[in-house]
Amino acid sequence: MSHSTAKWLFADRALALMTLSTATCVVYDHITTLDLEVELVWKRPKWSLVQVLFLINRYVGDALQIFSAFVLVRHIVMDTIVSCNFINVLMGFLATIVMCAMQGIMSYRVSSMYNHNHTIVVVLVAALVLEVSLVILVQILTIGVHSPVPEPAPGVRLCAQDSFPSWMYTLWIPIIAFELLVLVLSLSLAVKYYQSVRLMRRINAKPPDSLPYILLRDSITFPFICLVICILNLISWIRLPYLVTQFTFAFAAFAPIILGSRLILNLREAYYQPFIEELDSRKTGGEEVSLQLHGRITGTTPRSSAAPRTRPSV
Repeated sequence: MSHSTAKWLFADRALALMTLSTATCVVYDHITTLDLEVELVWKRPKWSLVQVLFLINRYVGDALQIFSAFVLVRHIVMDTIVSCNFINVLMGFLATIVMCAMQGIMSYRVSSMYNHNHTIVVVLVAALVLEVSLVILVQILTIGVHSPVPEPAPGVRLCAQDSFPSWMYTLWIPIIAFELLVLVLSLSLAVKYYQSVRLMRRINAKPPDSLPYILLRDSITFPFICLVICILNLISWIRLPYLVTQFTFAFAAFAPIILGSRLILNLREAYYQPFIEELDSRKTGGEEVSLQLHGRITGTTPRSSAAPRTRPSV
């Protein structure tokens, strides 16, 4: 066995083990947050679109990761490439569904922060529909093109799809554009939030509570993470061999599952903070200013100090 063959065989097995690791992380994250999911999602009396997107993101994502790990581990254990084309194509479409569910949740978050401004809603919906259409179009066109993946070295059989044309990288361009749009919209609100916090500190008022902070933190951090992952995939799919692209794609399939669920669970866990913490925070003064800022950032009507805290819709 040549050195090149041994190197690529090792990389092929490393990919299977990495996929098994990401599947384990997804399942572990689901188990450790299952109590939050039951309390804050399943027990809601009235279902919403965001809850449906949450469940699609989480459960289709879990199935995708477990199935991918099974296929690749079977490939290295049994040295088989049976059904690899069908399985890779299917996993590509499943990854698209999971990603779109996460982006739907993210779009709703950004829309909420802008008080569901009509222009913002139209821009986000149009951008999401256009992005999904272009990604699916590239995937469908790929199926009809004969561009097989070459063997990286003699004797190395990859579990790959039958066709992987050189222009396949173009599917990352609309995804990058959408994530950049969400990031820019969130950053513009973050600047206003920072200016408001500075103003409140000058007048010795209490800074806003954790709810608007988490709204902005996740709405900036998560699109940024997705943007970085997508750019890495774009570069690797243009410049690097097929097997290497599967490593970067594994991260791209893994990240939306964790981020999508956290977009909901982080916010709702902060909202349902213990009532005693809320009472303690009101002793320091500046509450009405904080509530007004909360409404300004999140696009909600400020509650009076005497009003009970109502359950938000997911």
